[in-house]
Amino acid sequence: MQRILPHLSRLYDAAGRFNHWLFPERCRACGAPGAPLCADCFGDWPRLPAERCSYCALPLLDNGDCPVCSVEAPAYDHVYTPFIYAEPLNTAIIAWKFQQRLDWTRPLADAWASAWGEYPPSRPEALLPVPLHRQRLRERGYNQSMLLARHWGKRWRIPVIPGALWRRRSTGHQLGLSAATRRENLDAAFALRASVPDHVAIVDDVLTTGTTAARIASTLRDAGVQRIDVWVLARAL
Repeated sequence: MQRILPHLSRLYDAAGRFNHWLFPERCRACGAPGAPLCADCFGDWPRLPAERCSYCALPLLDNGDCPVCSVEAPAYDHVYTPFIYAEPLNTAIIAWKFQQRLDWTRPLADAWASAWGEYPPSRPEALLPVPLHRQRLRERGYNQSMLLARHWGKRWRIPVIPGALWRRRSTGHQLGLSAATRRENLDAAFALRASVPDHVAIVDDVLTTGTTAARIASTLRDAGVQRIDVWVLARAL
């Protein structure tokens, strides 16, 4: 058996190379062969400036203050994302999230991770994907935040706790709602139903007003969590 295993391994490697040759990777955005996201398309994704709020990732004002957090600090500690939710990145996220384009999962997750290099932007003890209500999960078929959490957790060997957060009720689509309406919509929407460590990261696709992350962070604070980071693909401005 031990003599057979190396031969099988080489056979699998050869089969993988043949499959890659027969069906080469193509850029999900432009179709160019070679990679799931080509360098040109990746370079077109809008980036946040280096001078941004360490709490919520919004660009700072000329005086160095955050337009939001200087008035009221959020319940979470840090938001980590390199990207702005704008064209052409938002088109990719919408296709991935709402149009069953699951082939975007790896290039989106890898692009975000590449901004930090070998090490993650922080070292939480667990990743907590933002939960979908069971009705929304049935409709969509997958939780995009869970896909990201699993990808990043595997990359950096950080545990993912998928069932820790529970969405008590369906809140409908948040897209296009005002900050006040989002807050009202998400009032008492989340609950914690499993123990979590002292340092966690909430994982989501886009941070818009920060209401969802703030509601979850408040729930975690009430449970005694000491540090709460937010890992998101992009930040809406």
